[in-house]
Amino acid sequence: MIGKSGRAPHDPLLAIVRIVLFGGMALTLFAAAALAVGTPLMFVWRDSIVARLSGHGAPPEVIWAIIAVSLMMIAMAVLGFFFFRHLYRIIGTVGDGDPFVPVNADRLRAMAWLSLAVHVLAVPSSMLGGWIASVTERVRIEMDLPLSGLLLALVLFILARVFREGTRMRADLEGTV
Repeated sequence: MIGKSGRAPHDPLLAIVRIVLFGGMALTLFAAAALAVGTPLMFVWRDSIVARLSGHGAPPEVIWAIIAVSLMMIAMAVLGFFFFRHLYRIIGTVGDGDPFVPVNADRLRAMAWLSLAVHVLAVPSSMLGGWIASVTERVRIEMDLPLSGLLLALVLFILARVFREGTRMRADLEGTV
């Protein structure tokens, strides 16, 4: 089958990207599931966790910071899954030979919001991680908050507009022929 672009949809690079994205989706779901199981277990074993952390110099309330970070990581993993799924679907339209469809502009905009949400969640997560590391002896947590997440969101918002305008122009052009 030939898409609107006149190209055959089979492309080895697209196949590799689909496999990588599927792996990313699986990994984010696994991480979210593991954290979703592990977080409630922190309540079950709270006393032993607090005792162990106290042995490393941490105050008892550090358990709540760990639980909060865990909950934020669950949210980030779920958001990551949806990000990869949108990208997987966009790659599917590229393989079909017609990526300039209105739904891809919507997907790109959604990906921008997801990227921004992950970045926003990373701020308190990073701050809590830094606090945990500061109050705990022999436990080091290094978290970095690069601005690349914000840049990615901006680029995706712009690409969404480019896709929307491109599909509008193509529809206008097809209407005049």
